[in-house]
Amino acid sequence: MRADRHWIAAILLWAVAQVAWRFAQGPSLELDEAEAFYHARHLALGYNAQPPLYFWLQWAVFQVAGEGILALALLKNALLAMGGLALYAMLRRLRPPFEAGLAVMALGLLPQVLWEAQRALTHSVLAISLSLVILALADRALRGPGRAGPGVWLAFGIAAGLGVISKWNVALLPAAIAVAALIRAEWRVRISPAGALLATAAASAVVAAPLWWVAGNLATASGSLHKLGIEATAPLLRVFEGLGSLAAAWLAFCGLVILVVIGIAIATRRRPRWRPDEQARLMIAVMLTGAALLAVGLVAGGATEVKDRWLLPVALFAGPLAALWAIDRLGPSGQRRLGIGLAGLWALAFALLPVSGWVDPGYRGADFPDWAAEIEAAHPDLPIVTDSMWAAGNLSMMLPGREVRLAANGDERDGARLLISEADEATALSQRLGRDATPEGRREIAHGDEIAIFHLAIGE
Repeated sequence: MRADRHWIAAILLWAVAQVAWRFAQGPSLELDEAEAFYHARHLALGYNAQPPLYFWLQWAVFQVAGEGILALALLKNALLAMGGLALYAMLRRLRPPFEAGLAVMALGLLPQVLWEAQRALTHSVLAISLSLVILALADRALRGPGRAGPGVWLAFGIAAGLGVISKWNVALLPAAIAVAALIRAEWRVRISPAGALLATAAASAVVAAPLWWVAGNLATASGSLHKLGIEATAPLLRVFEGLGSLAAAWLAFCGLVILVVIGIAIATRRRPRWRPDEQARLMIAVMLTGAALLAVGLVAGGATEVKDRWLLPVALFAGPLAALWAIDRLGPSGQRRLGIGLAGLWALAFALLPVSGWVDPGYRGADFPDWAAEIEAAHPDLPIVTDSMWAAGNLSMMLPGREVRLAANGDERDGARLLISEADEATALSQRLGRDATPEGRREIAHGDEIAIFHLAIGE
């Protein structure tokens, strides 16, 4: 029990340290933070191409901690801690504290967790956390003795639904779990028909309202489909391009895991063949099934481009699975060295995080505070309309009480307003909104090695 408390305390203290460390990374918001800040100031069934759950949770944290960097950092790191605790609790059913703790630390072998989740991500952070919760509940439902009760199935359904409205691609995880469970006889007999029906009903209830919004706002909700690279090329060529992109995404996501596994395999080549436990078999089955479902979906949909972060719901388990494999092959001294190496990896990432606010792209190190002060002095009380989400989020935070709106949301009110455009001349933005405007020059915002240029105008 003492060892458990130490691991739990380590996960929570790490989250607290990350919250404090966020303030060392710069006074401005990076792109995802700006989006979260802008949208989470109000509740809605939908906002943009992203599902709404993260914005809802951020709104709730704003009510408690106020609207600022502290609330943004609190939510992100609380979610990551929740995911780590869920994984630890699951593994502790079969493993001692040290081994379960090492497997949680092995999430650091995934750059999307070790670096991107700390530096930039929002919705994907929630997807990471809920994916770990979903797997833990699936392990509880599919591992005996006997069949799980209705409470477990209800919790699994709710978690699956929340996962879907955290990031749409999380729907792949419960689908992969269901297919894997139906294929494997020992899991299939543990599926309660009533429980599966309850889980399906619960998941459907959770996603119903956001999907209703999507149905009524298809143009907005489908704004990121272009990233799939669906092209009118020869069908066979699309298949090869899509599967090649999928393979490259898996290699990019799991590259460090693969290198560590190869190194340990060479060092322990004389050890007997690995016999994975039930939890390791579940991770393997989910990853393989998820990869197969992704491949089928790519071929059927004609997509040719896959980003490595889209694999998160199923590829996330590569790190913990590699750790379980390594633990069973290494002796006590090798396990300690593995733990030291993983701890060093986390410490290095922690130390380097402020660099992301100072160098390219350096969004968090941008001088928005000075610009906000200039706007307040030169154009007090003028509503702000902009085509830049980055500017909208930062100026909303730094000019509390000022009206800041995205041009994409329309501008039908009367009176003067300050127009800010990152994409074009501000007068052109005003014309798109059907208004006259007087140019007010431009403002350069340095971030890292780059400079963003914002054009200003006063619209009538």
